[in-house]
This record gives sequence, C-alpha cells and structure tokens, in this order.
Amino acid sequence: MFTGLVERTGRIVSSSQSTDHIWTVVVDPGLNYEREHGASIAVNGVCLTEVGSLGEGPLTFHVSDETKEKTSLSDLLPGTKVNLERAMRPTDRLGGHIMLGHVDCTGLVKAIESQQGFHTLEITIPTDLARYVVTKGSIAIDGTSLTINKIKDSDAGCHLFFTIIPVTWTTTRLANVKINDKVNIEVDMIAKHLERLTLPWKSR
Repeated sequence: MFTGLVERTGRIVSSSQSTDHIWTVVVDPGLNYEREHGASIAVNGVCLTEVGSLGEGPLTFHVSDETKEKTSLSDLLPGTKVNLERAMRPTDRLGGHIMLGHVDCTGLVKAIESQQGFHTLEITIPTDLARYVVTKGSIAIDGTSLTINKIKDSDAGCHLFFTIIPVTWTTTRLANVKINDKVNIEVDMIAKHLERLTLPWKSR
C-alpha cells in the first residue's frame, strides 16, 4: 500500500522490450534511495516490483502488457521526471489516503494556471469513473494524493479541479506536466468496494 505522499522524483533511464518479450523500465532515483530486491515501489502511482539486485544505482522493473495498456508508463521518454514512493510501513502515518498503485486509467491535463504561488489544475477522467469521485475527496494523480476542489460532468468526461500548494508543485512531477499530457488515475478503492458490496448478487 501507498499513501500518495511522494518521497522524491527520479528520471527514466530507459524503456525497452527484450527478445523474450519482457518490457523493462529503468529509473534513476538519485543518491541514497534505500531499496531491496522484490520491493514494491510506486512509479507515477503505478505499483512496480524492483527486480534489480543493487543497493544503490538505478531501479529496474518488469512491466506487464496490462500495465502498459492501463497507464502512461509507455509514453515516458528517457529523462522524464517521475514520482517515486516506497510501500508504506504499518507504523507510518497515513498522511495522504490509502492507495494500492493499481491504476484505473489515464486522465488528460486540460488546464494549468498559476495563482500567487499556487497552481490550479484541471484533469479530465472517463465518465465511467465519475461515480467514484466527490468534492473534497481524494484521488491519486501520477501517484500524488490530491484533494478534489470541484467536479464538473460533461459529455466529454468528468472534469476534476485541484489547487496545488507550492511544496507539492515543486517536489513532485506536477510542475513538469503540460496540457494534453496523460496522467495515471487511481480512484478511491473504498468507494469501489462499497459499490461492489451493495450490488445485488445476481449482478456481480
């Protein structure tokens, strides 16, 4: 599990598919980033398993076809900044919200504005996920736990509006996103569980 409080940003080193059809993503997390073989690390909100054996240096991940199709990872070029968060410990404070790193879809950045050091962000997500979001609720955008300020539904999708504080803007990859960029979306898993529990058994 993750909290959506990004620990640091890293950079994509390479993204390639080997002759045995394994897609590998290599990420440089910078200096002094503790990890171990088999550890779960969220890269832009996507839970990936570290398959490398080095205590320092780049992180190495194998990525499934399902993850390639559901997320924006395949669009990231070498040098692109990414958000990194290691899995939470049972004793950690839950400063953001409970996240699994299982991305539901990608959304599109529709507007970015600067307002006295703060930034407002508009992101559109598919209409079929609109039922899982509420004003003042939480959602993960590229692995960053954000509070939804306002929601506007339209035929083009569900429009989410956020106000980003300066520290979040500068310490995550949000400062690098551009209009029409794809971002990874993970909605509240508790809302999805509640919906499933309330369905008539024959509809499940």
